[in-house]
Amino acid sequence: MDIFQWIEDLSDELNEAGQYRLVELINRIPHELHDNHPERVEAMLPEALAAARALQHPWLEVFFRHWGLQNRMRNLAEGEKALPEAVSLLEFAHRDQTQQCPQSVCVTQDIAICYGNVDGPGWVPERLAVSEETLARIEPSRACYDCISREYALALMDDGRAEEAIGYLQTQEQNMRRDGAEPGVAYRETQAAALFRAGRYDEALAGLASIDADDMLDDDDGDRLSRQTFRALILARQGRIDEAWEALPEYGPLIVPLLYPRWSEAVALIAQARPEHNHWRLGRLLMSMAAHMDQGGAHRRCIELALRHGELALLRNAPWSARRALELARRHQPKLRADLGAAAQIDAFAARIDALAGAEFALPMPADQVYSHVRGNEGSDPEQDMELLQAAYAERRDDGALAGLLASAMLACGAREEALAHLWDFVGRHPESDEAPPSQLLEQLLDGDDASVQVERLAALVQPQRAPFAHWCRAQLAFRHARWREVGEHVQRLLEIAPESFGARRLWARAAMEANDFAQAVELYADLAERSEQPGSDDWDLMTAASAAGDWAAVRRSAARLGMELTGSEGPVRETWGWLRVRYERDGESYDCLARRTGPVTAQVMTVAPPGRTQHVRDEIVFDAAPLEAAPEDEAERERWLAPFRVVHIAHRADYRCWFVDGAHPGEAPFEALREAVETLDWSLWVRSGDDYRVRDPASGEDEALPGVYFFLATPPQLAPAEVDRRLHELTAGFEHPLSWPQLAEQAGADVARHEAVIEAYGL
Repeated sequence: MDIFQWIEDLSDELNEAGQYRLVELINRIPHELHDNHPERVEAMLPEALAAARALQHPWLEVFFRHWGLQNRMRNLAEGEKALPEAVSLLEFAHRDQTQQCPQSVCVTQDIAICYGNVDGPGWVPERLAVSEETLARIEPSRACYDCISREYALALMDDGRAEEAIGYLQTQEQNMRRDGAEPGVAYRETQAAALFRAGRYDEALAGLASIDADDMLDDDDGDRLSRQTFRALILARQGRIDEAWEALPEYGPLIVPLLYPRWSEAVALIAQARPEHNHWRLGRLLMSMAAHMDQGGAHRRCIELALRHGELALLRNAPWSARRALELARRHQPKLRADLGAAAQIDAFAARIDALAGAEFALPMPADQVYSHVRGNEGSDPEQDMELLQAAYAERRDDGALAGLLASAMLACGAREEALAHLWDFVGRHPESDEAPPSQLLEQLLDGDDASVQVERLAALVQPQRAPFAHWCRAQLAFRHARWREVGEHVQRLLEIAPESFGARRLWARAAMEANDFAQAVELYADLAERSEQPGSDDWDLMTAASAAGDWAAVRRSAARLGMELTGSEGPVRETWGWLRVRYERDGESYDCLARRTGPVTAQVMTVAPPGRTQHVRDEIVFDAAPLEAAPEDEAERERWLAPFRVVHIAHRADYRCWFVDGAHPGEAPFEALREAVETLDWSLWVRSGDDYRVRDPASGEDEALPGVYFFLATPPQLAPAEVDRRLHELTAGFEHPLSWPQLAEQAGADVARHEAVIEAYGL
């Protein structure tokens, strides 16, 4: 069975059953994965799996678990960490009720990828065997043939058989084309990778360029970023350093761990040739990449990244960083399935560190002056300051300020574990300290996997000498874990001892807002506002809480304190204050909508989302008053800029439904009449086409002869599709050219053939 046809048929069945959200997840999870958004996939996957299991649909469970693994092993490059799930899914996908699922073939690819991530060269025989066995039972026309062939070729490359991989990929491509299939973008990039491994750099570059030129349908943001990174690496290998630096994509969230090996090798070659790029920030970044591989159990990649970082550290005279890299590499060497020269490489690097190590470091100034010296140096380099700070701290182990500065330097260099050990040592000896180390330690512990245990350990340690800080630790932990009621309990205990702790009151108020306990939040923010000497942020936060609570009297009082004039003197605030952007967060993704401001911190959403997506049009929302982005510096940009604000509460959810309408533009006057009529009906119309959109003229048969328009039409939830269809026919009856809305017609039980004819005639 063709996997794409199965997904299409399944989506149709689920839509008919009203499972619109599940269809959205089926489409979005692979899409977000390929666009390098692993955090969004992770956010959506639990809901998707729960829905598949609730429907008792094992094929769908295979589908979602496969894409979850692909996210972990493709984007996140997990190795041994993902292996238990890969083995479990392989067993699940070959049970009686799942073995006929088209996605079950893909699960064998998951095993091959996982072996490659754990230790690619060490697992070559197994990777070749599982790929060969799978290829023997699928036709070249199937998409899986492309995927599994790639895995076989990658195993050959990891075995040092690049020329054989080139020939193999050519043969497999011929098989695909013979059966009417086309190699995809990833396949062609793998062909370029084989050429690269064989040292045929110009041919590899030409292969990447041909993918760009062909504008392939399956090309996506992740593929393009991968090629961009690969191109930079090839140029760097050729010694074309300036071109490589220009081609290398800037590091950011879309540089997922899958890209770390090529990106890091490219930047390392550039930094070796251009020392100005070899700095402590690059060192921190490369060490964080190696640490990710460490956590994911990608043993050989961890070693390679650690040594790459270490070599650059030696070049910039940072032996402390080089030694940390060596320790990490040594820890993973015994975990390799086959050594293949790794131990010798690590030993050679260790010898270089030993050879470059100088005499014992001597402080160039009195230890009590080091803190002021480092803090006063605007161009301070934490990596270069490390030995200075360590030597000074060895003499002044009770100096809290110096201990905090040393911890900051360690954290700046990405040495979190070392910083934690250092901070625990200091706080353990000085639990009464109110200097930086206890707060630094709390901040780090809150981000850890075992935060509950470790934060409680810290709180218990400081409780006898600093009870308020102990309660603060527990309140912060409760907030981090969304235990909103507990936040208030701990803050109340803190306030009994330290009643002037404004920060604690604000944390409690924020927790009340998160818990939708708006009345409590109003009370807390009102108290803070009264304690403030001048009106300010507490008044704005009070208005947010009060707007969510419907306490309009409190809104008006704070507005008056801030010098804002509101219409009327009582009742709900209803202003007309222009446009702004409001930002929602869902599935690990942030997205903005345009809205009309109706008060200091209230608005009505005007953007219509596409059919099938979460709809917010006509929602009445409350937003946080602090803009999420700073205004642009350029004056011209600032004039067009709308500040985005975070949505904190939906006061009224409209739940409108959306329909897609397309066709020839009726002209400005008829279209404006349609827009006005739609508004009168309390519907919303949102044009999505641009001025350059053109459609075919049926009279002449010429393509792109007529101006076109397509838009989203949102209607109230209580309005039946048949009524929407009827009214839309009435509103567009006078148009010279008919519009089409096939999805609405189908839902309304109307004549879909009429809309299909319009689509055909106008080339929509």
